[in-house]
Parts: sequence; structure tokens; C-alpha cells
Amino acid sequence: MGSAISSKQILSAWAVLLPLGGELGSGPKRFAEGVLRIFPANDSIDGILVHLPYKFIKHRVHSRGIYLQTNFDDLDLVINLVEMQKRITNLHCNLRKEKGKFIRRGAPHGEDVLITNNCVVFVHIKYKDSLKNIFQFMDYLYQHTSATALVFICDNFLYDNEIYNPHEDLNTTILHSSVLTYLVPYDSMISYQKKDHYDKYTFELYWGITKKSDVVHINYHLDFGKYFNYTFFRYMKNFLLDLKQYITYEIHFSIHKNFSIDPRFCFIRDSSYCISEPDYMNSNVVREVVEQQVRSLCVYQLTATGGDDKREEASQGEEHITAEEHLPTYTQKKQFSEKFLQYINALFDFGFEKNLCSSGSNDLSKKCSDKILAHLGVPVQEVNKCFLKNYHAFMKDMIKTKFYVYSIQINGQTYKLKLNKDISIRLICSAFRVMPKRCADYFAGGLYGTSLVRK
Repeated sequence: MGSAISSKQILSAWAVLLPLGGELGSGPKRFAEGVLRIFPANDSIDGILVHLPYKFIKHRVHSRGIYLQTNFDDLDLVINLVEMQKRITNLHCNLRKEKGKFIRRGAPHGEDVLITNNCVVFVHIKYKDSLKNIFQFMDYLYQHTSATALVFICDNFLYDNEIYNPHEDLNTTILHSSVLTYLVPYDSMISYQKKDHYDKYTFELYWGITKKSDVVHINYHLDFGKYFNYTFFRYMKNFLLDLKQYITYEIHFSIHKNFSIDPRFCFIRDSSYCISEPDYMNSNVVREVVEQQVRSLCVYQLTATGGDDKREEASQGEEHITAEEHLPTYTQKKQFSEKFLQYINALFDFGFEKNLCSSGSNDLSKKCSDKILAHLGVPVQEVNKCFLKNYHAFMKDMIKTKFYVYSIQINGQTYKLKLNKDISIRLICSAFRVMPKRCADYFAGGLYGTSLVRK
């Protein structure tokens, strides 16, 4: 049997597992969208995205899987094993560079299902030191194989560490084409960790947004200690402002409470309030990071407009400040704040800060913050009142809402992913029931084009 698998063979193989008369994924479990799904077991596997190509936002992709029985500590050994698998003529899925695909339209979900004979590659990763091999292996698979996706089955401790204190080796975003890459905890795959059992299942890879709307709501998780996190509001500023009548957003921060973390990154030395290790500043400003997060919540809540009458308020171009009333913490309000976008951009603009605060680096101090607020026309006294009145309540909410620092929710769907400008725009635009012209131009490469990708 040759390695090339025909479309008819692909269809017959999937028909056994996924009867055409039934809905894909039907069964006793209700799936959360935007995760790896396994059929016919009806399992959904939540994880962290390292790289998400647009194809998996547009299509539900179905592939067979292959598990590499090797130690990821030795990258050469892993690559040699893949090369050996490529030479097997009757392998159940395709790893050779030649790609064979079949698109079946009219699936019950409403999206196209892209069925492929190419492999989803699974590999076990045990140690932190092995993380440095991930990007090189991704490049190898993309350039020299037809792999549909790469899934790392992480030891639970390694996965938990990435959630609570992201590893420096993964502290980057990918702007070039590469293979979809996903990190999952070992416990979620225990029942599949048996030799040669991965060929028995179909794996669905889909991160499209199923809940479309006329006004898209974004829930963004912020951490002022993480460069790739807060810069979202810098490189997305113009896009968000262009679509302010079609987008609402809210922000959330989090801190650690009594967590085993480096005490250098704690606000109080008994580890009462800690943050993830800052990746662009020294630990002496941890207190400023924590307090600035509270102040930023005040800026957002004092200047946000919207709610049910969002479009009318946005068209007036006014922002209303209601400082005397109690500000509820983390209320689910669909609002939009232009002033907050301007504030974040000024706060992390080195040139702006140097002129206004006489500092050549990030200055998160109250003194600098007050100057920025005054420059933007936001009442400084009202922000300070909010800070004093709501400090402890906001801090408690931050502790309760611990999350993966690189997280965004779009219309209620969560993505754990280090975002770049291109994928951010594509995700947000794909959530519209009918794309606004700003989005349509981007996808068409028109007035705005794809040059918006952050360099």
C-alpha cells in the first residue's frame, strides 16, 4: 500500500467513525468551542496555543494522529524518528511533504469541514529545558512534513507552571507561517497514552467563533509585567478605535495570593500579593505594577461608555464620569473606553513618558500616571478617589480571577495564546455576523492590507 491516500479512502475511513447522518461531536458531553476534540471518544482537550494559523479559524479540520515514542530532550532523535515514519509506505496518516486534502461542505455546524489524511503529531515533553526545542521543531515539521498540527503532551507540573508563570523560552509570537501548535496537560491524555492507539481516533482542530454578533465583545486579561500582554492595546489601538461602534471590551487583571513564587515578585514579602515574573523590568517596581493595575481599572470604569445604548453614546463621542457612585467590581458591562486606550498607549510609550515624566523607561508610578491623566483630560482627583475607595475590593477580585496571562475572550470564547496583530484582527473580525468594511478591507488586502502585522 502506498503512502498516498485517495479522497475516497479518506471519506470511507471517517465514515466509520463519524456517520454522515449524525452531528459531529454528538454525545453525552457538551463541548467548549476552541479546543482539540477527539472522536469517537467525545472528549475535548483544553490547552494553550503556541501558534494558530487562520485555516483553523475558518475550517473544522479533521485528521488522524500519530504519537512519537521518543524523548523530546534530544531534538535530533525526534527529527530522525519523524524521518523514519515518513519512509513507512503504509502509515495510517501522511507525514510526507505531499499534502492530500478533501473539503466536505454543508456540515451540521455550518462551517466547512476540511478532512485530511495528514497527521496530527503528538509528542510528550517532560522538562522545562526542552521548551527551547519547540520552535525549531515547529519549523522542521512545517518545512519538511505535511503535519496538520503539533500537540505537546506536557507533564502536569510543566503545564501548570506555564499557566501561572509563563516560561521565558516560549516568550515570543510567531509572525511567519508555521504548523498549529498546542500544549495540553498529561492528565487530559492519560487514556490515549497507549502505544499505537492514536490511529484509532479522529482529531478535530477548530478555533472558529461560533457565536457571531453585530457588536463583538472582547474580554481581555491584562498583566502590566508582560510585554507581549499589554502591547495588545498598543498595536490594536487604531483598529479598535476604527471599530468603536462595533466593538465593546472589558479588562481584567490578576495577582497571586499565597502562591509558591519567587518572593522578589511579591508586593508584600510574605507573598500576600504576587505577580508573574516581569519580563521587561526589575523586581523593584512590583508594587507599582500592582497599584497601577488598580488605577487602570479606575481609569477604564470612569471613562467607559456603552451598555445597551452603546451606539448612541459612541456616536456622541462623549465619555461620562460618575465618580461619586460606587463602582461595582468586574461587572459584565459591554462598554468601550477611548481614554483607556490612550492612557495605556501613553503609559507604555517610552518617548511620551520621557517628555512627560522625565523617564526613559516604563514609569508606572502614581506621579507619572497623574501627569498622563491630566494630559488626556481625565480628572485626576476622581481616579485617586476611585483608587482609595475600591483598592481592596479590586485586589480581591484580581485574586479570584487567576488566569493564564495571555488570554482573550471574544464573544465568550477563550483563547490562551500570545497574540500578534494579524491573528488578533482575524479572530475579532471572524466574530461579526456581517463584517464591517474595516474588516473586509483587511481580509481583502485593500486599504489597510496585511501590513498591520506587528513587526
